[in-house]
Amino acid sequence: MKKISHAYIFLGTDDETTGEALKLAQTANCENEDLAPCGFCKSCRKIQNKVHPDVAHIYPEGASVKIEQVRKLILDSAGKAVEGANKVYIIHQAHTMTVQAQNALLKTLEDPIADSIVILLSNNLKQLIPTVISRCQVRDFSHLAKPLLPEATRQRIADILLDRLRSRDLAEIGPLARELSETDEKAEEMLEFIISLYRDVLLAKTNSSASFINQDLQATIDKFASELSLKAVLLSLDLATRQLKAVKARANKNLVWYNLLLGLEEVV
Repeated sequence: MKKISHAYIFLGTDDETTGEALKLAQTANCENEDLAPCGFCKSCRKIQNKVHPDVAHIYPEGASVKIEQVRKLILDSAGKAVEGANKVYIIHQAHTMTVQAQNALLKTLEDPIADSIVILLSNNLKQLIPTVISRCQVRDFSHLAKPLLPEATRQRIADILLDRLRSRDLAEIGPLARELSETDEKAEEMLEFIISLYRDVLLAKTNSSASFINQDLQATIDKFASELSLKAVLLSLDLATRQLKAVKARANKNLVWYNLLLGLEEVV
């Protein structure tokens, strides 16, 4: 059986991530260790049917997962498993956790309890605080399309973004914004690439086992990861997402690129 970490973030829809979380819980508690998860032992079947006493599902109460729910999880994790080898806590829609709940959980992630595993399921990584993300292994199970843009175009865009990390000359922003605006490719596709690029950088920063979308830009991704903090990556993702929304709302393309490049300087 592969070594299992104490904390994970699974990205994707609730259906996608729940299925993967159940598989991990089965692997951690399977009665047939050499076949884990076998899927047919008593433990695996109980986990699949969501009736295993050592696998807890935590859902938002109302609009959010609250600090009281996290405190209950922490108290429960201190006890021994009832039937299995490990206790597993699956937090659904983890991005709805309040800041107080995330900070409470952080203490457990920083000083994990033996034989307990926490799995955060989310489709919105930006709502999780950077310190929580940094304590988890991130795995992306969302159905992401392969790059739509040619490699040369993607590399040039990445080089421009990387240049903004290293230069503070505001006079350069206008010409670079015009270059991006005048590119033959659609602005929407270019911004979707930028979002995928920062997503890959995030995976690199968190040592995730998930595959990069832009595998052919590995060297560039590594440069971003070495120069950006985790918080800066998340802020850059948020900024690119906001500019994508602006493009879809038919905002001026040159202004969108100018705002993006100016904003990227501010997040570093």
